[in-house]
Amino acid sequence: MEKELYFLRSSEQYLAKELLAYAVGLNEKNEGLEKYPSLEQYERVFGSLSGDIGVYIVADKKIAGGAWVRLLANGFGFVAHDTPELVIAVKPDFRRVGIATEIMEQLFIEVSKVFSQISLSVSTTSPAVALFEKLGFVKIKDSDYDNGVGGTSFKMLKKLGDFEEVKEEKHPEEECFKKSFRAKI
Repeated sequence: MEKELYFLRSSEQYLAKELLAYAVGLNEKNEGLEKYPSLEQYERVFGSLSGDIGVYIVADKKIAGGAWVRLLANGFGFVAHDTPELVIAVKPDFRRVGIATEIMEQLFIEVSKVFSQISLSVSTTSPAVALFEKLGFVKIKDSDYDNGVGGTSFKMLKKLGDFEEVKEEKHPEEECFKKSFRAKI
């Protein structure tokens, strides 16, 4: 499988909207984002707000998935005003082949340059919980809540370490990522 990682730019905000539907499983319910206006904050004008950082992956010349963070005061995974919330989606045809891990590892590098931690909200029944735990996210105690779609969700947090050190440290993955990024005109 041929894969390339790219920065998710403001001119590609439509990708954030498309991938958000996959992130919350609306594709499985044959529903659209318009039914859930509270989700709009996760994609609306992505890339134009301070704290918006994202990456996406193209596999076999198709958008396979992406992940991004945003600073949100009213997000479902809110823990602090200086902690961005994560959204991650991998399209069904590209799941279980390591794409989510590849996306997240690159996103951690990019986000750690600016933030010291990332939060998220996830359904208690989501298979993604195991992935998040593998990637170092920890469930926040007593954070369970009714997610409004017939289930329970909870918040998780990942510490990114001393992000000042990460800024100065050279990452071979980062050099590879810079080489794969191509600006579209």
